[in-house]
Amino acid sequence: MVKLIAPLLNKIGTYRASLRGIGVVTLAAVGLAGCAFTQNSDISNPVVRKSAWFSYLNADDLRTACSAGDAEGRIRVIYNADYYDEVRVFELDPKSGNQQFDLTTRVFGPAQVKEINVEISAPLGAFGGQAATDVIGYDDYIAVTDALQKDGFGTQTGRDGIRLYSDDYYWVALGCSSGYVTLGTWMSGVDDLRALDFPNVLTGLSSIERKLPVPPAKDKARSQSAAQMNAVQNNESGTFYRTVRGNMLR
Repeated sequence: MVKLIAPLLNKIGTYRASLRGIGVVTLAAVGLAGCAFTQNSDISNPVVRKSAWFSYLNADDLRTACSAGDAEGRIRVIYNADYYDEVRVFELDPKSGNQQFDLTTRVFGPAQVKEINVEISAPLGAFGGQAATDVIGYDDYIAVTDALQKDGFGTQTGRDGIRLYSDDYYWVALGCSSGYVTLGTWMSGVDDLRALDFPNVLTGLSSIERKLPVPPAKDKARSQSAAQMNAVQNNESGTFYRTVRGNMLR
């Protein structure tokens, strides 16, 4: 099979050996025993989405399929635009022959989510989402991978320990190539989200017309320390976070 996103990994060969040793996250490691996301999980179903979100965000299903050689070229991109306001997901899946690709977009909004008692181990709440699947061509797929690479996907360094807070703005991207999953993260207050190119490429290919929520300007964004203090001071607000550990989200 054509190594569809191999160009993204050309510059990270030196990191691969050390990262490969991390392995696939176990359910116990992420505290989701019995709640893991699989390829058959329907994240538009509120109950499934609530119980499997951490697993989905870390792409446990993609990692398993990738290591088995069943996910070559698949890409998942997630935009957290203040979790209780909007979460948007883009999934790219190659069709047979690798000349066409399904681009599935899902938009999750705050349908009565403020009234939901959100648990830290199951933070998705009971709201569904708008979905659309578009068939795109090989050149479109390459445009996405080129934009991701331009924005640092596959070449990021110094990310370990960065926290992705639910009440803030961040992007997560994961892709499978040659049995290996690459993780990219972009967090408001750490990165300039308004300067990213790949969000415009993805939304331009998606038939969902709803505009992406605009993240804070770089000079207005909340710092990691301020976000941590807010989470401590408002520990009953339902705010949660994931931490970058190697090529995992813990």
